[in-house]
Amino acid sequence: MSLVRVVRIHDSQRRPASWTEIIEPGQFVAFAKDVESGAPTDQDGRPFADAATATCMIFASLSEATAFCESVVARSMSVQLDVFDSEGRAHSPLLTFLHPSRAESQETHPRALGRRRLIAWLLIAAGVPLIVYAYMTHTERDIILPAFIGINMLIAAGRLLWLNLGIRETERERLARLEHAARRDARLENDR
Repeated sequence: MSLVRVVRIHDSQRRPASWTEIIEPGQFVAFAKDVESGAPTDQDGRPFADAATATCMIFASLSEATAFCESVVARSMSVQLDVFDSEGRAHSPLLTFLHPSRAESQETHPRALGRRRLIAWLLIAAGVPLIVYAYMTHTERDIILPAFIGINMLIAAGRLLWLNLGIRETERERLARLEHAARRDARLENDR
């Protein structure tokens, strides 16, 4: 098992200067950030003094990245680690690690998806009768408010359902990339 390589994201003194030119195909990179603010941190959750000192961690295999990230989040509740393949941030993270007590706060958590779906259907159930009422009422003054509220409830419901659809599609693509990376990782382990 090799050690993690901690490198600056950009170092003008280094050749090549960018981490994207250092990482090799088949390797993985992890970025740490504060769970609350989203600000980049080191692996221990300490914010960087300035952007020029920001670092990332490069791993030879997905299993090494997973083991390292799990140990980091077990020690600190305030750190989130996102693991990417060698393409970096061109895609969503392959894996996201955070303390188990914080898992439900993620928008991709099944409870969050279910909560948004429930709210959307409640908005639809309340919005449709308001629109029907506005349509059935023939006085102009009485139709404006219910129609306005009903239409906005349907729009909000549509946005919530669309968000869930986008999250599910992103998750499906992420799982396919993760499976591909895990198979490649297993092949490399068997070749060693």
